[in-house]
Amino acid sequence: MNEVEKAKQLWHLMYLMSKLKMDRHAQDEVRMRDVMTLGRIAAAMQESEMGLVKMCDVSAYFQISPAAVSQFVREYERKGWLKRVVLDSDRRSVYLRVSESGLCMLKEHEEKAMKHIVDFLHYLGEEDSAALLRILDKAKDFEPMRTV
Repeated sequence: MNEVEKAKQLWHLMYLMSKLKMDRHAQDEVRMRDVMTLGRIAAAMQESEMGLVKMCDVSAYFQISPAAVSQFVREYERKGWLKRVVLDSDRRSVYLRVSESGLCMLKEHEEKAMKHIVDFLHYLGEEDSAALLRILDKAKDFEPMRTV
């Protein structure tokens, strides 16, 4: 398999992994990435003095564009998991707060998420799990060469 074929296969596998649902039969279609994303925002809220998280901080943490943050924030607002907050003292910044409904969803699904991950690691086996973790840890630091 040449490098382009490997890249296409990796791209397809990454796409399939991003679509994993917590429960394939669930009506609410909570995805693993929903739990991970909302969980990180909830953790950042707890770390914050105000109990709020700036949208730009979410963008920086996940290394995604502000437009991408707005897109999932809209979806999470529609589902009742997240609320946007604009402070009178800082009208230019938009803050986020995980709603009670979002916290309930997290509580319900975080344990399932950890079980899925543990089951996945067991499925891979000790050697492949260690290799995957090593590779992902290395991959997080990859910066593609920029062409002019």
